[in-house]
Amino acid sequence: MDAPLNSLLAACRRGNAGAQHRLFEQYQSMLFAVCLRYARDRPEAQDMLQESFLVIFRDIAQYRGDGALDAWLRRVTVRVVLQMLRRKNPLRSAENYDDLPPEAFDFIPDTELNSEAILHLVQQLPPGYRAVFNLHCMESWSYAEIAAELGISESGVRSQYARACRQLRSVVENVLATTVPPASAGA
Repeated sequence: MDAPLNSLLAACRRGNAGAQHRLFEQYQSMLFAVCLRYARDRPEAQDMLQESFLVIFRDIAQYRGDGALDAWLRRVTVRVVLQMLRRKNPLRSAENYDDLPPEAFDFIPDTELNSEAILHLVQQLPPGYRAVFNLHCMESWSYAEIAAELGISESGVRSQYARACRQLRSVVENVLATTVPPASAGA
């Protein structure tokens, strides 16, 4: 780890508000992107980010420098987000969303299915599906790690991940069917 980062972390450990602000400024965009994937909307993601930084500053002494700082920050953020989701809507209760109509997803892009549109579709997943999808697909957690973190069975994780993928696939197919013009016969 380089000297300026060591110095910044040491100041953060001492509770230096200026150092904490610099750390926040340096990593807020990366961690906000993580929060957005788990949140239903930007205000919820902002709340998650704020809570994450409170925990980061409280627990910064636990970071020993063995791995990359951004990986540690991401891991802390994901754990905070999961705790917040559990408080709001316990992820243990796997609800049956098989019959959820694609119309429940209220976002249809005008022209293309870009990253913003995909993010919005993921945000529309039920909280349990969204958490499992993000942990497995975006954070590369194993099914066993997710099961341990969420307190559900590994088969429950697999089921929620499969249902999340099936729901997203269905919605994406519907979006593409309504936004992509059919190929012309003479082309």
